[in-house]
Amino acid sequence: MKQLIAGIIVIVVIGAGAFFYRNILEHPAFPVGITACSQEAKVCPDGTSVGRTGPACAFASCPLPNAEDAAISLAFVIPSGYSANADAIGSDETLRAVFDKPSKGEVPHTILVRRFAISAGKTAEATILEHTMYESSGEQPKSISEFKVKMIHDKKFLCVTLERFEGQIHTACYLERAQDVLRFEVLEKDVDWTNPALVVDTLPEHGLFYAMLATIQTP
Repeated sequence: MKQLIAGIIVIVVIGAGAFFYRNILEHPAFPVGITACSQEAKVCPDGTSVGRTGPACAFASCPLPNAEDAAISLAFVIPSGYSANADAIGSDETLRAVFDKPSKGEVPHTILVRRFAISAGKTAEATILEHTMYESSGEQPKSISEFKVKMIHDKKFLCVTLERFEGQIHTACYLERAQDVLRFEVLEKDVDWTNPALVVDTLPEHGLFYAMLATIQTP
């Protein structure tokens, strides 16, 4: 009797094992051709992180207030109160992004991002000079010495005020890269522009602008 019971138990165990083995073969944890994504994370400009997802296991997009432009390998945090205005880009191929924020008047504060490729035989500084114009005079700067060097976080920017007129201050900061130059601009409204004691860098929208530059991620 004991031998019979033991034999039955052995048969049941073997049968159960065969059943589970066949079930795993027919219903694997991951369908054929699909593998699990690695668990590494991408750190977004605002300090949050995203993982890999989808059949290609690509990193997910960083959520707002992060902005990403994968085509030019650029990411940063959109300043508080600003929202993207894609309609303002139009056909300008150098313009990559426009962000607006309501001001006291009808015209909003604006932050723009542009990209200028460095042509063969030219330097980054020559490219910057070529694409800079003082709006009050219509003249271009004659030397890069007219720009103010700003070290923001771990990056060097060349900044210049392009316009100071009728309540607006327009400042541009350039970031040199190997193949191109990125230009970041802020047009701040509601400014007491005739005040001789005015310090542009202390203006509120300029402060948000520089804080944005501190979050930039780019190779």
